[in-house]
Amino acid sequence: MEPFEINGVVRLASSLEHPHPHVAVFGSIHGNETCGLRAIERLHDELATSRLQLRKGTLYLVHGNPRASEAHERHTRGGTDLNRLFDYRFLADLPNAFWVYEHYRALELKPLLETVDAVLDLHSTTAPSPAFAIASGLPESQRFADALGLAYVTHGWEGPGLLGDRVVIAPLTQRGLPAVSVECGQHQQLEAAEVAYTCVRRGLDHLGLLPWPEKAAPIACTRLQLRAAIKRPSRTFKFVRPLSSMQQMAAGEPIGRDEDMVLSVSRNCYVIMPNDAV
Repeated sequence: MEPFEINGVVRLASSLEHPHPHVAVFGSIHGNETCGLRAIERLHDELATSRLQLRKGTLYLVHGNPRASEAHERHTRGGTDLNRLFDYRFLADLPNAFWVYEHYRALELKPLLETVDAVLDLHSTTAPSPAFAIASGLPESQRFADALGLAYVTHGWEGPGLLGDRVVIAPLTQRGLPAVSVECGQHQQLEAAEVAYTCVRRGLDHLGLLPWPEKAAPIACTRLQLRAAIKRPSRTFKFVRPLSSMQQMAAGEPIGRDEDMVLSVSRNCYVIMPNDAV
């Protein structure tokens, strides 16, 4: 157990050789999403005090955006969303004179993302939402997501305009390795921190690093394929009624309207993280 060379990253290993698999658990890539950070801090304490012991492998506990956490904001003041930079296009597209802290932080984390064997990334939502996993189409990621015991598993986020190629799990997906993000519940809810911790323990059990005796009870998992991200068509567009995450909608049901149009769903579907504020 020792500090790693990257700020905000702690490395813990089952032996001095730092054996594989190497697994990274990310918390607080967004500074106002504290549940993942609480979960990895709790696990670190349990491992540091020998209440738990790694069975195999090497574990990296990653505080994603420490400066944003200090400010209790999604990103640093004048900064940008760190979880939109892991395609590293900015290296070619943006002169470094225009980089902000998050660009440097993404670059600092790049060697880790290029070498680990699996990633679990923990988030929370602005509005109330059931916890759900975000997995790639890789079978290994699907099995990883299933092992977390959540009621909802989503996939299809790699589609055009859906951000799946820009988030922290993308470098692993591109390498054909398992990586899953979890939306653990609403910001600041105690239940979200507990969900995050449970997902970490179940995930590390699945990957063989740390046994978890509390196996997930069988549940009817709902699998959702993301079809589209619907952006607000105008500044005056508003939902016709409040919508909640994982709410079901019937074909033809209206979503919202402005003075010129009504937007309706074309097929039976679920709503994921609706936002009528921006």
